[in-house]
Amino acid sequence: MLAADPSRKPTAAIKRALDKPTETAVRRLQGKWKDQGARYLADAQARRSAVPAPARRTSAPYSPRAARQMLEAHRRMQDALSPGMLAAQEMMNSPAMMAAQEAARRLSESPAMRAIEELRSSPTMRAIEELQNSPTMRAMRELQASPAMRAIQEAHAQMRLLSGY
Repeated sequence: MLAADPSRKPTAAIKRALDKPTETAVRRLQGKWKDQGARYLADAQARRSAVPAPARRTSAPYSPRAARQMLEAHRRMQDALSPGMLAAQEMMNSPAMMAAQEAARRLSESPAMRAIEELRSSPTMRAIEELQNSPTMRAMRELQASPAMRAIQEAHAQMRLLSGY
């Protein structure tokens, strides 16, 4: 660790290298480092310089192995989905589907649809929608659906039967 990062303190490197550093183990290794640390560091730097550094890729987000694995997974996924995708593509390009798409396009561009869109975006329709969504109208709908109103309606129906209307 010290050969890779000379700014690191020996005690920090010792604690990081040990799985569960105890105080006695750290003190023992500090003593060894004090006695022969320069030799250990020189040996580590020699070993480090003997091994070629791996090439660093600055533009590739994945290693070649990870890229190959992802590409292979993508190919397997395409192979698995291929029959269904081909069937869907054939259906979308069938004469019946093309005719249905053309009919839908003609309908959406027809004068009747333009008139409907104009009505929906007119100030009168906006006012009607605002009225329907107003708190007063919501309260009236809740009252209409309430159990008390249903009881009143049933009583009114029975009164009409009794009076002959």
